Amino acid sequence: METACAFAIEPVRATRTFEAAIEHLTEAIERAGLRGGDRLPNEGSLAQQLEISKPTLRQALRVLELSGLVQVRRGKSGGVFVATDLVPAVAISTAVKLEEAAAVDVLLARRVLERAVVHEATRTATREDLGELERTIELLEHHLGERASVMRADAMFHRAIVRACRNETIRAAMRGVGRGLAPIRDAYSGGLAYDRQTLDVHQRQLEAMRRRDTDELEAVLNEHFRMLETQFAKGIGRRWSELFGPRARRG
Repeated sequence: METACAFAIEPVRATRTFEAAIEHLTEAIERAGLRGGDRLPNEGSLAQQLEISKPTLRQALRVLELSGLVQVRRGKSGGVFVATDLVPAVAISTAVKLEEAAAVDVLLARRVLERAVVHEATRTATREDLGELERTIELLEHHLGERASVMRADAMFHRAIVRACRNETIRAAMRGVGRGLAPIRDAYSGGLAYDRQTLDVHQRQLEAMRRRDTDELEAVLNEHFRMLETQFAKGIGRRWSELFGPRARRG
């Protein structure tokens, strides 16, 4: 089907990146006069126009798909298609809340799984493994204030810890956690102060691993986990204790 007019999206410049992406995509569909069955640009083009990462774009598309506005088809003839002529605003609001609940689940899973992985890596890491972790910290320090580079160095640090475990099942499990965390990190992390805090916890975590100081390691890990959790909670207008504290309701 032919589109009514040129499709164009405003870039996303907001703290709650994925929610802003939903709003911008919805507005662009309305403004272009698209109808059910019309095809949107491919994911690479959409992410580029919005100036966000592909994981964040896919999170936004999941919400829009849950709301019934778009349909994402896989395969050679696939793509992103408008599913209806009507924009279901209430459904989008509900889907955002569902997506936020999924993000809380991922952050809680990270606490359980990553903590166990770090302790296992502390037990199994060689001198070479620890040296690799130190190199990622040096990269992070060198690129302080450069958001994209800092996020890459941070990801390298976490992958190096997983490799130090020398366990393919652990690696597969952490890849799943990493995919779930990607859009959350993309949306809520950043800024020079946050970069410096990340550098500090990485340095202290490595030192605790070298000394095999489990008490210090637990304290650093808890601080590390809480950094992103606090940003996420603040971003959706909640307190950390409501979502992650000991009295937070589950399910």
